[in-house]
Amino acid sequence: MVKLIVRTVVVAAAGIMAWGFLGRQAGVLVAGLVALSYLLLSAAPRMRAPWGRGRLLRTLQRRGYHIVADGTARHLAVGPSGIYLLETRAWRYAVSRPGGRWRIGATPAAHVVDQLTAHAALLEHSLGLANTWPGVSVVPVLAVVGRLPEPVMRSGNVVLARGRTALDHILASPEILSAEEVSAITARADQRLP
Repeated sequence: MVKLIVRTVVVAAAGIMAWGFLGRQAGVLVAGLVALSYLLLSAAPRMRAPWGRGRLLRTLQRRGYHIVADGTARHLAVGPSGIYLLETRAWRYAVSRPGGRWRIGATPAAHVVDQLTAHAALLEHSLGLANTWPGVSVVPVLAVVGRLPEPVMRSGNVVLARGRTALDHILASPEILSAEEVSAITARADQRLP
């Protein structure tokens, strides 16, 4: 409802300004074009963030995962099936294979995978996983859009999948952490992450 009111005010303001500067016909034309642009934008398919603007993160929370922000674009999900580094940027990662080389967006896939792997290793060290929880590692998950040869792909230890498929993959993974371990790791992550 608020969005409709704001859009109506914008349409009216644009029309009034055009009317004042260029005359009545220009004012009506500008108001009509602004209103038409809002209609076209609402009818166009929505470009969603890979993690659904928090919807998929909330689903993880409801399933027993604790979400810890790691900067502005990444989140750490700590839950029964392990620790996941979720790349949650609001822009879309389109996977393509021009010329036989995999790309994620405009960047070579190997570069994106290397960055996520390095960041996951840094988090493992920061959280002291090797000493306290041997065998538990941080699994980077990159939500992508576009067609993939398989629903869930792996590049090294990085999981590549569409947002909902990545969520299903995490939730279907076997349990390796108890509730106490999840709480302890989450508390440590809260202390050590910015």
